[in-house]
Amino acid sequence: MNTTPWYKQFWPWFLLFFPLTTIIACVGLITMAVGNGPDMVVDDYYKKGKAINLELTKFDKAKALYLHGDLQFTDERISFTFTKGDDSKVAALNIGLYHRTLSDKDISFRLTKNAHGQFTTLLDTPIEQGAYTVFITPFDNSWKLKENIQLPQVDTIKVSPEYK
Repeated sequence: MNTTPWYKQFWPWFLLFFPLTTIIACVGLITMAVGNGPDMVVDDYYKKGKAINLELTKFDKAKALYLHGDLQFTDERISFTFTKGDDSKVAALNIGLYHRTLSDKDISFRLTKNAHGQFTTLLDTPIEQGAYTVFITPFDNSWKLKENIQLPQVDTIKVSPEYK
């Protein structure tokens, strides 16, 4: 009788194929899940919630000051102009662009007032496209404006103190 070794037979390999494929896929999925955790998870949610309540008072202060403005993005610069409200005591603005899902795309800028009353800054590189939340605060951080935008944006963005 001429018997061949088991590893040269078809059926052992066929029966091992599906369990081995499943094990390899599970290891790959676990590796991907552990290495790519969400950026938006907060460890101390209670402390974060208290900080959010403090931030909401800054939005109320911007509403009380009746601050409105026009925000414009180009490839070379960012500009903000107040259309309503008293901006005479504002010498510089901080603008933070926070990507909705990827924290490594978050960036912030300081805008200074020019002779025309606009707050501007020049960009070294264009801002990556995507959905962003824009926070505008003065240098002393006494009030705050917020707007949700989609970049690239050709039109002027109307910014109001309404919390959205």
